[in-house]
Amino acid sequence: MAEEKQKKSFAASTKIEQKKNIYDAEYLGSGTFRIVKPKRQDRKRRQSALKGTTRGARK
Repeated sequence: MAEEKQKKSFAASTKIEQKKNIYDAEYLGSGTFRIVKPKRQDRKRRQSALKGTTRGARK
């Protein structure tokens, strides 16, 4: 039999396997936390700057 190609999962799908330990928060004491999260991609930062509104401008 021919093998079927698996389709990519969508964000709302329950079949997506998340990577372990991408996000982490550690309580250090007296209201201080150490938060670890992935960096934003350069292309996304660029698009946000291009399409985003100018800071301080009237809306």
